[in-house]
Amino acid sequence: MLCLSVLPRQIVRGRPLLSRKSALTVAVVGGVAMGGAIATLPWESEVQYGMDRDPTPLEHTGPISHELYSRTTVFFDSHGVRCEAWFYEPSALTRERMDLGRPPPIVVMAHGLGSQKDMGLHPYAEQFAASGLAVMVFDYRSFGGSDGWPRHEVNWRKHLEDWEAAVEWVAAGGLGTDRVDPRRLALWGVSYSGGHVLSTAAALGPERVAAVVANEPYLQAQTAVAQLVQERGLVTLARAVAAAVRGALGMTPAYIKLIGGPGELSLLQLSAEEMEQVGGEEVRGVRVQRPAPQRQGGWRNLATARMVGWGDGGLLGAAAYNPLSVCPRVACPALVVAGTRDTVCPPELARKAVEVMGSRVGGGAGAGGEDRARLLERPHGHLELHKRGAEPEHIRPEHLGGVVVDSAPAGPLGHQAECQFG
Repeated sequence: MLCLSVLPRQIVRGRPLLSRKSALTVAVVGGVAMGGAIATLPWESEVQYGMDRDPTPLEHTGPISHELYSRTTVFFDSHGVRCEAWFYEPSALTRERMDLGRPPPIVVMAHGLGSQKDMGLHPYAEQFAASGLAVMVFDYRSFGGSDGWPRHEVNWRKHLEDWEAAVEWVAAGGLGTDRVDPRRLALWGVSYSGGHVLSTAAALGPERVAAVVANEPYLQAQTAVAQLVQERGLVTLARAVAAAVRGALGMTPAYIKLIGGPGELSLLQLSAEEMEQVGGEEVRGVRVQRPAPQRQGGWRNLATARMVGWGDGGLLGAAAYNPLSVCPRVACPALVVAGTRDTVCPPELARKAVEVMGSRVGGGAGAGGEDRARLLERPHGHLELHKRGAEPEHIRPEHLGGVVVDSAPAGPLGHQAECQFG
């Protein structure tokens, strides 16, 4: 950029002093030189380098045999990388009680941003399975039990590729056509993946996706970019971008915090109140930090710094990712759950998404006279809404457009989901 900025002054009688080929050469050399300069800048103290996968088997990731459901591990391919998923299947007792008579519908689930399947999704999945729905919960590439390097790469395009790969694998009979009914397939996402499920439903159409549930969905990247710049300032952000360049140059990948409090360099900044909920518990009226539980793959509160840079995998480049813009193309029944105190994924955007989808799927009224795009608001912040969502008074699988999960009183199992960040 420095070299190119000089070129306009190097003009002789309307003709450039350098030919186009020479100018391109200068630009490339200048870019390499700038990259080297950036690589030698003083690094932001909150940046860490390198992260390895921990293959140690953990007890909570093994198979489950419950009287109402079972859980096994399955694998599917996403662009040449093996992704791991948990498959929940209603038991014979549940099938008999529900009088299913045919393979059950299937709900495909994944977590938001840099979280994974063993971080608060099990309470939802087992509830659905115990109510007669089959469920597949998967990890994105580079997270949890899935392969992929560098670890913990948050890239919205790759996430969407993983969602589509999971749906296509199920549709092709990956779980067995006698065990699930892929024609009745629903998507369930939370936070970042709440936006992913809407994008995937819009991309694949009702032939693949019969219904969608978006919990506190991430709908507009520009809001997150503006918040990051406002909270951290351009200087600190520039250092984080410089750290991202380090990975692009083939050096050891740089990482920043996935979540952090006010003033911390992190992808997701939470309020002081919400930070208290992360890994904390109340003992005799006093909130204390509990030891972080072990997570599959050696999960840490880190994400590649390239997420802050440019391009598809960068927060600055991800300003192009706007799930709200594709909502008019969502042609299946949709349930959107929003928190009225959510500052991460504002409820105003959720209301707008429902308004747009409602008008698209038939003026807000579907078969049976019910709204086909519906909004459910609860008086919680971002983390608390996810944590409380699996409580018995908030969850029960019901049919919405033939498939989906509704949030309504009572379920066969009932307990609070753990905090989505551990």
